[in-house]
Amino acid sequence: MSTPGPAPIPPQAPILPLALEARWTATAPVHLQICEWICGLVVSGELAVGQKLPPERRLAEALAVSRMTLRQALEGLQTAGWLTRTLGRRGGAVIADHRSNIDIASLVGLRAQLLQSSMSASSRLVSATIHAPDADTRAALRISATDEVYEIQRVRLADAVPVVFERSFFPAALFPGLLELDLTGSMYSIMRREYALGPVSAAQEITAVIADDDAAALLEIPQGRPILGIIRTSLSGNGTPVEFSRDLICSERLRVTVSGRIVSAVEPHEDAPSPDGDA
Repeated sequence: MSTPGPAPIPPQAPILPLALEARWTATAPVHLQICEWICGLVVSGELAVGQKLPPERRLAEALAVSRMTLRQALEGLQTAGWLTRTLGRRGGAVIADHRSNIDIASLVGLRAQLLQSSMSASSRLVSATIHAPDADTRAALRISATDEVYEIQRVRLADAVPVVFERSFFPAALFPGLLELDLTGSMYSIMRREYALGPVSAAQEITAVIADDDAAALLEIPQGRPILGIIRTSLSGNGTPVEFSRDLICSERLRVTVSGRIVSAVEPHEDAPSPDGDA
């Protein structure tokens, strides 16, 4: 009986020429900038899943940083799931199949969820306007055609990579002065802290959509790419609709899960037939 041979060595990524061109600024710690640089190469396709990074010494020299700084970056990437690292002569850092994770059944906020599987989470404000609602928004928020809504469009990023394009609508009467606040942080925190109207429940619909020109540009994906759409209506504790949103999610970068729980543990008597005849 033959014994299996050693595992194949992953192909080495040809990134040393790119590393020689990399530049760092004083605006953020260098190891975090290296993390974002490597993540950007993965997203752009210049680094592929399964490729092995050059040895630490050579890569640190090409990046003009110390090996300690590079190790900080690699450890962060490993913790966030962008890399796998092994020791030994055949070891090294290999690009992993990484996706951040969110549970759409949770209302703790997207930023808090992204930070559980990413090194950084941020928002880029695209626009913030006030206008009359369309029919779908009126129905979801239970408002009239004479009411106004704030529309806030944002791109959400995990490790500096766009993962979600949000279009959120809020009844202007419930959130006076909303557009004067910092809208790059957690909207749910603002709703709770400033207005005592944080959402406690939500009805959500998941759909498959095709990215149009605007969404593709904001998410930095090709036009026509299939993505996930989530339509959500969030309610406050007294049942008042406080948010209607249409989110577009790049599912190749973000793993979407739905958690659940058993509301009642009461089981029917084993001798009793089920209503549909199934066990």
